[in-house]
Amino acid sequence: MTNFSKQILDNIANAKFDNRPLMEKALQADSLDTLSELTSELIEQGFTDDARFVLENLKQNHRGNDQINLNLAEIYIEDGDDDQALSLLELINKNSDLYLSAQIDKADLYESEGLTESAEGVLLDLQTTSDNPLVRFALAEFYDAEGESGKSVQLYDYLINQGQNQIADINLHARLAVALTSNGEFEEAVSEFEKIGVKNLSAKELSNLAQAYMQTKEPDKAEAVLKENMENEEATLADYLNLSDIYEQRADYEQQIRTLQLAKSIDPYDLQTRFRLALAQSHLGHFDDADKELSEIIKKDPSKTEAISLLASNLLEIKRYSEVISLLNQHLEDEEIDQHYFWYLGMAYFNTDQQQQAEKNLLQVSDYFDDQAGFLKDAFFVFRNTDLQRSQKFLAKYLKLVPDDFDMENYLAE
Repeated sequence: MTNFSKQILDNIANAKFDNRPLMEKALQADSLDTLSELTSELIEQGFTDDARFVLENLKQNHRGNDQINLNLAEIYIEDGDDDQALSLLELINKNSDLYLSAQIDKADLYESEGLTESAEGVLLDLQTTSDNPLVRFALAEFYDAEGESGKSVQLYDYLINQGQNQIADINLHARLAVALTSNGEFEEAVSEFEKIGVKNLSAKELSNLAQAYMQTKEPDKAEAVLKENMENEEATLADYLNLSDIYEQRADYEQQIRTLQLAKSIDPYDLQTRFRLALAQSHLGHFDDADKELSEIIKKDPSKTEAISLLASNLLEIKRYSEVISLLNQHLEDEEIDQHYFWYLGMAYFNTDQQQQAEKNLLQVSDYFDDQAGFLKDAFFVFRNTDLQRSQKFLAKYLKLVPDDFDMENYLAE
């Protein structure tokens, strides 16, 4: 490599990044091969603006150089200059050794613009004319991105059966395992992941393995994998939520709360995470903590009906009946409501001696909750002193669902 190109790279190695004057000299003095090596090094080290400057100057005198056109097109794609990128890719014809790479780049460009049919068409055409494994790999990646994991599974499986276990630095068995997970083939995914070995999996692959373990009813293995991601500080929000699901299944709400608090710290704006935290806190009777979460959720998004219902239920538990009435009456005219509103409102009215209002609200949803023991029991007590016949019907339905409740059985035919 001649002096100017070498000086540029030496300067970068010494943290001297203002090399534009040297680049202009390199363009005048250095050979095309040397400048090509320079741009490759600049791209590899992430100095794409400098590489772009050199390549754009080279293109003026070497319009037919496919390598220059391809490298510059890839920089344009990265910079969002799609039209310029496409015009350069179109210059690379079928007889070029770089045609395959150019077409794959073109498919990526179409996909980034939302032209998925065009992207797929480019890759399918390539597949009919080339046996190069890169084509099927690119097509598999395309289907992964489009959520068509069933198709990508077939392609990864085909490549592996053809003896392709790795392309570039990518393990095809790992890609196959992730695609199998996305396609709901969890037992097959676990088998594929275990062939690779847990220690050889990336954080994303461990997340997928944990999901597969959960679906194959192996929560202990899922927990171990998720904790490994956490210990490596590579856990995602989804990892914490999956771990919280494991603790919820075990009714280990203390651990679930701690896990969801960590999830909340990752994304405090994820309202579903905060609702799950409030639900776990409610299970343990930590109503003050839960109600703070729920109030914040409702404040940020008043359409969260599940949060409104849970807050009303919690307020009933701690006998703050007037707050239940105030809360629910604010939301009865919302575009979307939860039928629990009327149940909880009825019980709040009942406990504040507003009998007619209580009965009206419970009757409004009596058919909806006809198979829920909790509602039937509440309705029995509400109507017990005002409508014996109706209350006995509620009681009879309740006892069909809970036949061993001998205390309630004593109320039959009072």
